[in-house]
Amino acid sequence: MDMEHTMKAKLTVLTKLTVVGLISVAVAIWTQWISGDPAYPKFPPGPVIFIAVAAIVALGTRWWWTPLIGALIALLVTSGWFALLPRGVLRLTHPGSVGKFAAGIFAGTLLQIAALLFTDIAGLAATIQNFRRMEKVSDSAKVACRVFGGLFVFMGVLAIITGTRIDKYHNLMQLVWGALALAASFMGSKVAGRFCIGSGIFYLALAVLGLLFGNPSMNRAWSVGPMLLHTGDHVYHLVLGSIFLSMGLLSGRAQNDGQVEYVAN
Repeated sequence: MDMEHTMKAKLTVLTKLTVVGLISVAVAIWTQWISGDPAYPKFPPGPVIFIAVAAIVALGTRWWWTPLIGALIALLVTSGWFALLPRGVLRLTHPGSVGKFAAGIFAGTLLQIAALLFTDIAGLAATIQNFRRMEKVSDSAKVACRVFGGLFVFMGVLAIITGTRIDKYHNLMQLVWGALALAASFMGSKVAGRFCIGSGIFYLALAVLGLLFGNPSMNRAWSVGPMLLHTGDHVYHLVLGSIFLSMGLLSGRAQNDGQVEYVAN
């Protein structure tokens, strides 16, 4: 029979809070940009991505794991914020020395970190709540490959178009992975599940090796060929790998009274 789940297509309070948190991060970044923060010399694409993810979380109520996308992107930016902690502290303590509109820089920075931490917690809590409310787990690997793959391709192309200052080789890797994920999502449940498991193992290995062998005096900088990764990237890969490994292992299974069993195709 077709795989389905019986979770009501209704936004929970925690999911709504995740959406609010994502939109708040977008507003915070735009506030800093309008206030003349030199960290955003051009129109920042980040808020567009946050609003797009908020829309996915709000509209994807049939999938238990969509708040996890919001938590993932928030965790990525949170890790980057703390990796550059002195820069953030400067904007909170001496915003006037940073840009032309001190009040806007201070308010935008404070709202950004508060909204990021809020979204981290709300997104993870909403995911756990949604999972527990379900009687069956649908074919999440195939949908995850399609959604995450599309999101990564979109983010990669947007970064190229806007000239965002990121490692071009890391961005290329994400673009290629996104394209492969999209392809896997159309090749059946087994292929998508194995792709998620393989991706999870790859990203977890990349994260662990980076944290172990990265230069501690240079923000855990670790070179993988021409690609340079830092602490924020390692944390991001750790979270991403955990998500995909879980998606691959849980996809197409059902929960019944605490026991897990496969759902028939």
